[in-house]
Amino acid sequence: MEERREEISMEEVLKSVEMAGDSIGNVVKGIVVDKLEDGVLVNYGGKFVGYVSSRELIKPLDEYEKGNELELLLFRIDEDEGRAYLSEKRPLYRKALDRIKKVFESDERIVKGRIVGEVKGGYRVLIDGVVEAFLPGSQSAIRRGKKYPEKELEFEVINFETGRRRPNIVLSRKKVLDREKEEFFRKFKEGDIVAGEVFSVRNAGILVRLEGGAVGFLPRSEVSYSRVYSLDDMFEEGQKVQLKIIRMEPERKRVVLSLKATMPDPFKEYIKSHNVGDVVNGEVLRIRNDGFTMKLSEDVIGFVPIEEIFWGRRGRIGDVVRKGEQVEAEIVEIDEKKRRIILSFKKAKGDPWEKIEEKYPEGSIHGGRVVKVLQTGVIVEFEDGVSGFVPLSELSWNYFDKPEEIVRRGKRVKVEVLSIDKDNKRMRLSLRRAEENPWDRAEKELDKGSVVKGKVKKVVNSGYIIRVNDYNVDAYLPSSHVERELKEGDEIEAVVLRILNDRKMGKKMILSVKDLEEMKALMEYKKQIEGQQPSKSLGELLKKEESNG
Repeated sequence: MEERREEISMEEVLKSVEMAGDSIGNVVKGIVVDKLEDGVLVNYGGKFVGYVSSRELIKPLDEYEKGNELELLLFRIDEDEGRAYLSEKRPLYRKALDRIKKVFESDERIVKGRIVGEVKGGYRVLIDGVVEAFLPGSQSAIRRGKKYPEKELEFEVINFETGRRRPNIVLSRKKVLDREKEEFFRKFKEGDIVAGEVFSVRNAGILVRLEGGAVGFLPRSEVSYSRVYSLDDMFEEGQKVQLKIIRMEPERKRVVLSLKATMPDPFKEYIKSHNVGDVVNGEVLRIRNDGFTMKLSEDVIGFVPIEEIFWGRRGRIGDVVRKGEQVEAEIVEIDEKKRRIILSFKKAKGDPWEKIEEKYPEGSIHGGRVVKVLQTGVIVEFEDGVSGFVPLSELSWNYFDKPEEIVRRGKRVKVEVLSIDKDNKRMRLSLRRAEENPWDRAEKELDKGSVVKGKVKKVVNSGYIIRVNDYNVDAYLPSSHVERELKEGDEIEAVVLRILNDRKMGKKMILSVKDLEEMKALMEYKKQIEGQQPSKSLGELLKKEESNG
């Protein structure tokens, strides 16, 4: 038994010798050899696998890489696992605490740390990654409901007390920022260019954290020389910017900034090389009720009022230009004070009435579009600013009640130019003369006594309007010249009583169904009684009867 106890004692001695390099409490150098989800593995010179959990590291895990050398404290060994547990925090804790105390007792009182979480009334802060301190909400300079920054920040130590369990360290971020703001107003002046970081995007403008912690405001009007539609599309939190100080108010700790002031003024550059009367090219940006805007160059916009779009009557702007289209316009006004350029679309095109007789001579026939139908006639437009009037008497060779029976708005038609009044920009047109006059053939081939066929086109108070077959002309059939009542669409056969000129409507043909029936009966009667051949035409017979009568 004594021999066995002696052997065990020797093994324990050997074991203790082997673990001398793995003594708990030793501060060792460790090299990171691998990263895990919850910590890092290190080679610390011992015989076990070295492990440092993320809770025992002084920085976030993702900031560690293979090959990093760390100063570590060995605080536990698990032989069953074959793992040694080490800490980066523990060997630094006492040193950090001593340093914080010295800082608190000095005039500077500034330490660096990271906010690691929220607690009741404020935030937890780790100084040097090992010493925990309290940051009251009132001293945090963090807006309520806003996520706290995760980067390393500077704090002022406003209280330091050591206790039995842990020291009571209270910090202030607000005092640091106030101190930095005072330094900012001593260091910078209006006109200086400063760097900053966007931390809030609002409808009225941007709040920017400037060098030294001062807060500046970038108004919407100072973002760009051109109109800004959405600040959210241009800025985001954390974005780095270079801005110019345009106003400083130290008593209010207020700094007003400008982004556009850091760039050349495109408006002034543009008007250096452009004058009133110049014809310029640009893109149609926006069509409004009172005109349209044109992009003349980057951040330079001109306006074309509606009175400078049309030479003639005002139409739909969208029928003349389209958004995104490249068009020409003439500069008619430059107002440098109001930063305004007024343009004329119609002047760039030229007045179409200057050479109107050359393009639309009297007697010529042209295509146009009906733009308005009136009780007195219709207006036909050839091009922008050039239109003419077709009176009722020049709409059709035939009968109609309303002009809508002949044309409708938007219809393409051919018209003949009857007369031009260049001074008053008026033109008289004819729709019917642009086509062959059907009365020429009708008058040539038909005479009094001619028998025609046709269809009732319209029933009027005193008779009927008949469309004469094969001639495309309208004739009048009085009610007294028919034996029965007719309706639209009825086919009839009648005799021509006469063709005459109507001062308003031109040619006019009068028909009779009764006379045709009577003459047919008369001709048949004379044929039977006298044994005579009928006359060559009913017209001759009518003339004969009139002379006998």
